[in-house]
Amino acid sequence: MVGKALETLFIKVWVIVKLNLFFWLFSCCGLIVAGVGPALKTVNELFVSHEFNYKEITLKDGWNTFKKNFVRGNLLFYGLGLLLSILAYNLFLSVQIQGMAFLMIDFLLVFAMIYGIVTYQYTLLLDSYYEIGLKNLLKLAFISTLSNFTNLLKIAIGVSLIVFITWKFKGLILFGTVSMIQIWSFTATKSWRQTIDQRLELHA
Repeated sequence: MVGKALETLFIKVWVIVKLNLFFWLFSCCGLIVAGVGPALKTVNELFVSHEFNYKEITLKDGWNTFKKNFVRGNLLFYGLGLLLSILAYNLFLSVQIQGMAFLMIDFLLVFAMIYGIVTYQYTLLLDSYYEIGLKNLLKLAFISTLSNFTNLLKIAIGVSLIVFITWKFKGLILFGTVSMIQIWSFTATKSWRQTIDQRLELHA
């Protein structure tokens, strides 16, 4: 019993490490600037497709997925980057001014940044599950974050905790941080994806 539990643990750790190394490899293939977005999408899609079946997560499959996701991955990633840049600049301006009204604005801007990151995680997951146009993907991701506030909190808190642990253990940047965020987002949104599937079956 203990041996089986240890084997399961090692498999999960290996999948986390493997996916994270794939992320950095594919990011470098895109010279970082054009590689991070598609690499994130590739890691997400590989896990959605195979979960902890480590033998099915291959470099060849990953490379083909990376090439397929190159344009869309960059569009989603830099769309998020533009949104966060605008919000961060406004937050920088807002914190320069004192007053209760501007404190409320600061809070709203921070929440909007968190909301943007969570919505981005939803776009990666939903795009891995369904064949859907970009416009409808963004709509579905937006609706998903609004439909279940608990899942939004789960993702936000989970990502924050992973980033905090990474701050304490820098080696995770290479071996685990990115893949753990993707896997946590997958786990936290499982109930909502099941709800979507049920509604699709009803309208089929």
